[in-house]
Amino acid sequence: MSTRARSGSAIAWAVWLAPGLVWAEPQTPVIAPATGYLSQLVGGLVLVLLAIVVLAWFLRRVPGVATPGQGAIRLLAVRSIGVRERLMLIQVGAEQILIAVTSAGVTHLHTLAQPIEPPADEPWSGDFASLLERFKRGGKPG
Repeated sequence: MSTRARSGSAIAWAVWLAPGLVWAEPQTPVIAPATGYLSQLVGGLVLVLLAIVVLAWFLRRVPGVATPGQGAIRLLAVRSIGVRERLMLIQVGAEQILIAVTSAGVTHLHTLAQPIEPPADEPWSGDFASLLERFKRGGKPG
């Protein structure tokens, strides 16, 4: 056999052994659209912002989760008496004042002659299970 015939048969064997390589059509490069990545990015951002808003709403609505500061005015007790109505016992210096907070405004109800000592809240251990158990008991410690 000639050298040319040998090279031809080698090519035939290569074509038979690897048909995908020889018969493959040239592929155009697929460019991933930037809109898919951008929509994932914006969707993730929206979820994070929504989580922040829900957490802020939760912390404002649930008394006892966000403890008030220990400044000159302290919030001692809160009792909800309606959807938007609350009684609050506040301490200003040594004086304790009972106020009503409604959608119409804030009303002074009574100034206590003898200050009362509100029950000490149990410290929050930091886990969700103990917080949930506390609210199942009605927010009462112990």
